[in-house]
Order: sequence, then C-alpha cells, then structure tokens
Amino acid sequence: MDRDKRKIYLVRHAESVWNAERKVQGTCPGILLSELGREQARLLGNRLKAIEAEAIYCSDAERAVETVRLALGNGRKITLMQELRELSLGEWEGKSIADLWKEEPSMIDRWYREPTKVKVKGAEDISSFRDRIVRTIESISKASNGGNIIIVTHGGVICAYLTHILGMNLDDLWSFSLPNASVTTIIIDFKPRLRSFGDTAHLRSEERGFDGISSNC
Repeated sequence: MDRDKRKIYLVRHAESVWNAERKVQGTCPGILLSELGREQARLLGNRLKAIEAEAIYCSDAERAVETVRLALGNGRKITLMQELRELSLGEWEGKSIADLWKEEPSMIDRWYREPTKVKVKGAEDISSFRDRIVRTIESISKASNGGNIIIVTHGGVICAYLTHILGMNLDDLWSFSLPNASVTTIIIDFKPRLRSFGDTAHLRSEERGFDGISSNC
C-alpha cells in the first residue's frame, strides 16, 4: 500500500514579504517571511514534526531557511542546498507583477502560456532550470537509506519537478496552483508517483493564491 512506501515531501516556503507585495523574487537575496508567513511556518511545523524523516533538505534562500527554522527549530539537522533555489528571472526580479503587466503585457501573457518561448534578460534558461531540479531531487532520493525525505523549496521548483514526473511539457509549468506553506507528497515506487498536491490542511486560514511569477522567487 502507498502508506508503506518511501515518500518525498516537497514543501513550498511560507509567504514572503515579496509574495504579499506581488513582486518577482527569483534568486534575489535577503527576502524574509511576512507576518502571515511566519504564522504559516509555525503551523507547518505541526505537520512536519509528525513526519518520520530520514533527512531534511532546504533551499539556501532566506525565505526557505526561515520557513524550515520556524517550523522545526534549530534541533534538527537541515542540509542547505543552492541547487534547490528558485528559477532566476533576471531583470524581472524586484519588479511588481502589476508593473510588468503594464510594461510587457504580451510577454507576460506568453510567460504563463508558453514559458519556454520567453527569454528574459539575465534569467536562467527554463529547460536548464528543470534539468537542475530533476537532477538534484533524484540525487537526494538516491542518496537516502530508504527513509522519508523532506525538501523545503520554492513553488517553481516543485512545479518543474511535477511536470517531469507526470510526463508533461515544460510549457505546462504554470498549470498548477500551489499555495505557500503547502506540502506535496511523492511516493517513491517503480517510478515517482504523485500522492497529494498542495496540501494546506495544517493551516488555519485561507492562503493567497499562487501564480507563476510571484512564486518564481
């Protein structure tokens, strides 16, 4: 049965200040959680502490690290990985989504529909981004001793990995609506299988929605 299989828990970081302000984050340093985000992280801790995890990995971005530290405290070993960072969005980073819609409406529209066709100055190639994420998660999985794994990372990272294991086109990247501080569970079986997506049952309040730019941060 699925409950007897090894699992990878993919956790999206809690709401950041820039998530709340709807600004593009990407790989910008120094972005911390909002007040709501800190509360989300504490509630997330109730969920994560109940998981028997062999190892915990986390993006080294501040908003992800703050999430996992508030959730689990400093008593657990957390492996920080640069490879789990969000997609870099170059010159879009730091701009509000509203301003981008005004400045480049056709380009932003295409980003949501066909992101592989959009080239943002200074941004990471989106195909290379997915390759990085798949390679990193597969490496983490192979290095385990058969136990469950928790990975705290970003919305774009989780969505990119899901397009891979579900056999979807990379242009389907923004087909998912993934809330902050949510947990997505992957069963490791004959192949990685999606068990649950974007679970926020551990949170007490409605969450702000996910979109492909604001969470690509």
